[in-house]
Order: sequence, then structure tokens, then C-alpha cells
Amino acid sequence: MTIQLTLRLGIQSAGSVIVWRLDDLGFSYMGELISNWALLSGSLVIALPLILWKIKDHTPVEEDLRFSDETVDDVLPGEYVKRVDM
Repeated sequence: MTIQLTLRLGIQSAGSVIVWRLDDLGFSYMGELISNWALLSGSLVIALPLILWKIKDHTPVEEDLRFSDETVDDVLPGEYVKRVDM
């Protein structure tokens, strides 16, 4: 989480420096707005495969516990019955 926050803040700071410089060079506000929308659209196209293939609606308990020391019996109630999708 800290790495993601640091990356976001670094990119945000770099973006503010670029906009400050574009404003200093005399770019129109409409040109800055168009460049912002172009960058946003490009980043969403790049992020689309991640959104479609990696984000799930549900994670099975077994997969969620894969890298922990706990077992299914430790985290689920006693009357838990493993579901088998047919």
C-alpha cells in the first residue's frame, strides 16, 4: 500500500510540474484540457486488460489462504460445507 501511495504521489507531482511548465510556455487552457483527456484515455486503454482479466467478483477461501499459515477450519464456521460448482 505504501509503494502504491508513493507512486501515485510521485506521478501527481510530476503531472503538476508538467502542467506548470505548459502554462508557462503559453499553451492554451483548451490545449491543456485536451492533453489531460488524451493522457487519461490512453492510460485507461492500457489498464483495460488488467481490469478485465485480473479483477474478480469472488475469491475462493482456499485461494485467499494460500500464502498464510491459517487453514480453512481456522477461518470458517464449523457448519461450512465446501461448495462444488457443477
